[in-house]
Amino acid sequence: MREFRHIELSGTDLKDPVTVMGLPGIGNVGRIAIQAMIESLGAIHVMDFYSDDFPARVTVHDGITSFPKSSIYLYRAAPDEPHDILLLTADYQPASGKGVFEYADYVVEEFKSLKVKEIYALAAYEQGYSEFFKTYPGPPRIFVSASSSDLLGRIASIEGTIPTREGVITGANGFIPAWAATRHNLDGACFLGETLGIIKLDYRASREVMQKVASFLGLKSKFDILDDRVNQVIEFIEWAMNEIEHRASQGENTDSAPDRYIG
Repeated sequence: MREFRHIELSGTDLKDPVTVMGLPGIGNVGRIAIQAMIESLGAIHVMDFYSDDFPARVTVHDGITSFPKSSIYLYRAAPDEPHDILLLTADYQPASGKGVFEYADYVVEEFKSLKVKEIYALAAYEQGYSEFFKTYPGPPRIFVSASSSDLLGRIASIEGTIPTREGVITGANGFIPAWAATRHNLDGACFLGETLGIIKLDYRASREVMQKVASFLGLKSKFDILDDRVNQVIEFIEWAMNEIEHRASQGENTDSAPDRYIG
């Protein structure tokens, strides 16, 4: 791992710090949520680091190239807030199992050196159509899991969260909090926002997980930055629902995805 530090931090400088992270994944739920938190909180850029297990590509925007990286930002708590927040995001996830282990070791060691005791990951919980539409148009459900029964109990007390009873969380978003608990005796948890796989940028689920974790951590800022983009996701969900109903009325298969994506 190669790194570039914009500012130097010490754990003694921080107020009971916690980490909130979100890497790219299904619907980009976690990454969008973290980027929105960074902007809403006015968090400061602490460091970038580079993994050789990221895809060998660069992104181009308006002719300008940028190398894929991970970034950590810091939000310093207001006087009436309990925690400084370290926010982790990235352009990609590591591509291999070995890369995920190395990446997790690196970031957990970094956060441990800064006296972090809890790591919260924001990501997606992909649903099939029938299950997803059972609760729509209500807000997306947030499925939660944690490394300890005490932490799970505290998270599950938040309205709109559901403890995940069984299953597997794939990728670094699920791996890092569990690895932090297993290897470093930290507490870790996942907030997974309900989504459909055909939604490539699910601002609706991102807003919900962002607001849930912000409330849980006692943040006072206003988190409405995604509201306008949520409307386009709702329009797409309505289209998908109508398309599936039409297929069903024609006796067609409704298990396969409609041939349109939102991104």
